[in-house]
Amino acid sequence: MVSYVIRRLLQLVIVLFGVSVITFLMLYVIPGDPARMLAGKNATEEKIQAIREQKGLDEPIWVQYGVWISGVLQGDLGESFYLQQDVAEMIRENAPNTIQLALAAVLIELLGIPLGIYSALRQYTFWDTALTTSALIIWGIPVFVLGVFMQWFFGLKLTQWTGLDIFPLTGAGENVLYIIPASWASFSTLILPAVTLGLIEVAYISYMQRASMLEVIRADYIRTARAKGLGERQVVGKHAFKNAVIPVMTIAGIDLGALMGGAILTETVFSRPGIGLMIFQAIGSRDVPVVAGGVLFATVVYVFANLFVDLGYAAVDPRIRLEE
Repeated sequence: MVSYVIRRLLQLVIVLFGVSVITFLMLYVIPGDPARMLAGKNATEEKIQAIREQKGLDEPIWVQYGVWISGVLQGDLGESFYLQQDVAEMIRENAPNTIQLALAAVLIELLGIPLGIYSALRQYTFWDTALTTSALIIWGIPVFVLGVFMQWFFGLKLTQWTGLDIFPLTGAGENVLYIIPASWASFSTLILPAVTLGLIEVAYISYMQRASMLEVIRADYIRTARAKGLGERQVVGKHAFKNAVIPVMTIAGIDLGALMGGAILTETVFSRPGIGLMIFQAIGSRDVPVVAGGVLFATVVYVFANLFVDLGYAAVDPRIRLEE
């Protein structure tokens, strides 16, 4: 177990290096001059050149990357070109809202597990067809389209019909203990973004859980358990569930990291402060240190989420040996 964790942590270093290089290259390939955008529309060439020299943008890209990565190795993610703020501090300020949103979305998507099991145990019935069809439809909706619909229906139409402003359309509230909403007002700002981000994954999880459960309940050991006279609840709960849930665990665990990336669109649609909105705004202004630092943070979360999922395999199924 220990050797496996060490290997994965070494892989993390390689992944972070590759992601940082690709991020830097992409930011310089896409059109737009950070110095010119900083200087403003009517700036002279002299002013633009002065900003380039001040920010180190006149250096070759590999020199700029070397300066940045050497700072990262010393715990310094640099300073925002536009906001003149420390990038690490910006991440610390925005991370709680994004982690809160991602965790809430994961909790919502876990609803897909009982839905998938229910659908599999009632294969080809009306409810199985309805759940499967609904999952496929929802699965195909882009997250930003679903977000706009949520704002229109729950934020505007529901308010008009009831006269109650239940679901705020934008913003985020105060937290306690880092990610726990401090009040109902804070929690209400989380509902629509979390449902938007989690609902599509509920559809995916339920579909995958249905397929996994159907495969397991047709296995020989399940037929043997039934032949021994075990009740259906014991067969499903004790024998089938643990094996059927392992592939879904992979998806749910990876989603915790992937949702950090999906939060970019969700936070943008709902104007919700967080890492996603921070990166989106920084991309538009070519704020290289902020984008690179934010992507690096999201990558760390993604890799550690994968690691925790792998470690969780052994707890669910003792036959799995991580060292092998």
